[in-house]
Amino acid sequence: MKFLKYFVINLIPIIIIMGTIFIASSQSSDQQDISPILDQVTDENTLRGYASSLMERVNIVAERGISVVANNPMIVLVSIFILSIIIAFVFFRLFRSDDSIAKKVVKTILYTGLLLSFLATFIFLVRSDLVIEALRSRASFDQIRAILQTIDFTYAGSPVNLQSHGVDGLLNFLLRKAAHFFLFAMLGFFVFLALFKLSRRSLSSFIIAMIVVIAYAALDEYRQTFIPSRSGLIEDVYLDTAGGLFGTTMGFLKKKISSWLE
Repeated sequence: MKFLKYFVINLIPIIIIMGTIFIASSQSSDQQDISPILDQVTDENTLRGYASSLMERVNIVAERGISVVANNPMIVLVSIFILSIIIAFVFFRLFRSDDSIAKKVVKTILYTGLLLSFLATFIFLVRSDLVIEALRSRASFDQIRAILQTIDFTYAGSPVNLQSHGVDGLLNFLLRKAAHFFLFAMLGFFVFLALFKLSRRSLSSFIIAMIVVIAYAALDEYRQTFIPSRSGLIEDVYLDTAGGLFGTTMGFLKKKISSWLE
């Protein structure tokens, strides 16, 4: 039973997050499917067909979900609230019965929020075009443009502003970078918790978790150099590392707060 809880709470999130990063970074810039991955690991047409069919279904579900959110925001908010209660109840029951009520509540809120945030991030990575369209439908073009006009910086030697990218291009760039930051933050968070669960040592768990994050970020960028229309950037490694540092720090603080509540 202990191993099952460890696997569900600590290891499965790491596997899912790493898999999501792998799939997202394996997509070509103009293609939202996983054929680039399959081209590298297999020549089996049957497997490629199954994977393409799966991705097509994911796209359909994501498209319908985003459409519902844009057209029925209040109904969606109520549904998310009910779903959050159900997920929170499941997490609350998973945690140790000898934990204090306050500790179980903190854990439940944290894990529920992480799960919902991860689902939202995954949907955006799959259909970012529909998310941007939904954003534009809920806010005026002038409002979006006024906010984006304040953004002007250089990333990997290229200017990032409204003039260079346009409204949709800049939104896509910013949201995708934010999604990558968040995914690596979650990776650092869960790797730290998994290591701490085994060693009960905060400092060593923190250091090893950061090594894992940096290594995975670097390998991910290196792998992108072999994918058409993609490139590996040291700036992306820095961004991913910053996300991992944020997530690992949150995991470290979570353990400190949990110890105070005991």
